Amino acid sequence: MSAMLEVRDLEVSYGKIKAVKGISFSVDEGEVVTLIGTNGAGKTTTLRTISGLLRPSAGSITFQGQDLTKVEAHDIVQLGLAHSPEGRRIFPRLTVEENLLLGAFSRKDKDIDSDLQAAFELFPILEERRAQPAGTFSGGEQQMLAMGRAMMSRPKLLMLDEPSMGLSPLMMKRIMTTVTTLQQQGTTILLVEQNAQAALKRATKGYVLEVGKIVLTGSGEELLTSEDVRKAYLGED
Repeated sequence: MSAMLEVRDLEVSYGKIKAVKGISFSVDEGEVVTLIGTNGAGKTTTLRTISGLLRPSAGSITFQGQDLTKVEAHDIVQLGLAHSPEGRRIFPRLTVEENLLLGAFSRKDKDIDSDLQAAFELFPILEERRAQPAGTFSGGEQQMLAMGRAMMSRPKLLMLDEPSMGLSPLMMKRIMTTVTTLQQQGTTILLVEQNAQAALKRATKGYVLEVGKIVLTGSGEELLTSEDVRKAYLGED
């Protein structure tokens, strides 16, 4: 059986600077796959390219058998691939509910209200403050909103870029627990996360990126116990 997402020999450049240098990885249905690495390793660039916000200079990206490299970003969402970006990118002047409904902009079915309720069940604070301007939320609350908005498109694969960035330890734990919950509910997840330990604990498999190249791969458990990973990313001697 082929992978849900297949990235092969992907290269991405910003002008003459090559940010991603021929990486290959896959995500199978039902998995949580994580990309870890330091700032500038190419993780965010990879997600932005998969979601159609950037164009690769070489390589292929296949989602459920379809080549994505020439598909527009809004059409990629309709195929079932959603991206919750780094920095949340919520619409601060719109209400919480309006932000969530924007996540369903491409849908024409009649189940949007039930999915709105599902988002409220996942993050009850969103329902409590559904009429509140999103810009008045804390960082952690905005992250919940960004994830809820991405889920409103009913993704088969959800890409999360640094969901715990800038959050308190308590809020980070809550967000990462939600990652597990979404997987249990049937969503496949590709996770970029600065907190390597939290990501690898939840990952089916992981890939370590350094300056645009994959230098290590394995199951989440294997990478957690790797001496190289522990020294470089987990702050251990």
